[in-house]
Amino acid sequence: MPIHPAPPRDLAGLIDGYAQTLRAVLDLGHACSPEDFAAPTSCPGWSVQDHIAHVAAVEHYLEGGENPDVDVSHLEHVHHEFAAWMEQGVQARREVPGAEVVAELEGLLQKRLATLANPDLTLETEVRAPMGSTRKLSGLLKLRHQDIWVHEQDIREALGRLGDLDSPAASTFVNGLVNYFAQLVSTVEMADGQTVILESTGPVTARTGVRVSHDEHGKATYHQLFTGESESGMGVSVHSEDDPTTTISLSTEAIGRRAAGRRSTGDTAYSVVGDEALAVRVLDAIAFTP
Repeated sequence: MPIHPAPPRDLAGLIDGYAQTLRAVLDLGHACSPEDFAAPTSCPGWSVQDHIAHVAAVEHYLEGGENPDVDVSHLEHVHHEFAAWMEQGVQARREVPGAEVVAELEGLLQKRLATLANPDLTLETEVRAPMGSTRKLSGLLKLRHQDIWVHEQDIREALGRLGDLDSPAASTFVNGLVNYFAQLVSTVEMADGQTVILESTGPVTARTGVRVSHDEHGKATYHQLFTGESESGMGVSVHSEDDPTTTISLSTEAIGRRAAGRRSTGDTAYSVVGDEALAVRVLDAIAFTP
């Protein structure tokens, strides 16, 4: 089942989608009062302002700036090296008024769009990425879609201003979950021939699934479904009594919150046809953003 609306894949579309979700963050930031900036969010340890500061810090680094060398070891919500690197940019801006952080991000967007307008850039161009790494521009822009959109949704949730659930970045996020689904579900114990399907009911609509088979040694293989490739020859039928299929359906908003690890399975609205215990295990496993 194709994702609708389809995520952008060409360079112009990826840049436009990146700019759209970043402008949405700016629009939210411009409307914030001091109390709004200080509001807690479902991302542990972060306020609304911290999310805007995080986006600004990453864009500053991608544009050639340095990550600030500040101590974050005292913060309980920082659990690993990547989180510490990301937290440094946020910590450096915690004493800055929220309006100034928004203004910084607005200026950075203009710089980033000017950089990305370089006619020599292609999807394959190697560019700067977090923590001193490099990445193809196509991959970096998809990551920026996913990351900025998740933080946009964090801000929207905290402010009670839900929306932007059918944007290019939302489609890119759902597509990322579809691409990773078999890998994520491979941590879930499933019986031979068992199938699980995950449906995004909208505004971004999508379907992905996994069917499990075991070899003579009991080793499990998780076959991704709905790839457009033939699924014959696996020796099972999706709808037979011996091969129960579990279908989990939830909205794009619910998928975004659960797959970003912001909402527990127990607090997520979803429906199940099939094995409800398996559905819980699958939903527990689908958080794929750092």
